[in-house]
Amino acid sequence: MTHTPRIAVVDQDNRFLRWTDRAEIHAHHLPHRSVQVAIFDSQGRLVLQQRHPDKLTYPGCWDLSCSGHVEEDDYHAGPDDDLDRVYLHVAHRELREELGIDTDLTLLAAFPPQEGVHYEHTRLYLGYHDGPFTPQPTEVAQIQAFTPEARDRLEPTTRSLRAFDRWLRQHHLP
Repeated sequence: MTHTPRIAVVDQDNRFLRWTDRAEIHAHHLPHRSVQVAIFDSQGRLVLQQRHPDKLTYPGCWDLSCSGHVEEDDYHAGPDDDLDRVYLHVAHRELREELGIDTDLTLLAAFPPQEGVHYEHTRLYLGYHDGPFTPQPTEVAQIQAFTPEARDRLEPTTRSLRAFDRWLRQHHLP
């Protein structure tokens, strides 16, 4: 039997309400917790992933370096305890799973759900790595680094990539 991870539905203040599955989260746009990681290479290019064509959301679209949901198994002390540790743990897990790397990460910002962009309480992390990258076959079609000018021309992309890329540039990150 396959283990289906449960995800915490949270309120506007990011406090736990109940557990559910990924299908209900996305079908009803329920607020939940996630991470986004922006990896830059030594040339200042942002490493992006192209989502696998079989993904349920944004298939084939370019997205930030990696991202992921905070799942029930990620909490060791309960769904509202030690969230700083939990979010960082998930960011490292997603790096290993989706890109096949690990590197030091710095928390850049925490974002509440943003109308028209995402319905997640998201923590954005920054890291640096030159690869090699190993894409997760069921999640990632390809991995490539892009200059800001190349990102401006990149299509198709996720709404969250556009929003986080804009934020990174406003904060003078490559």
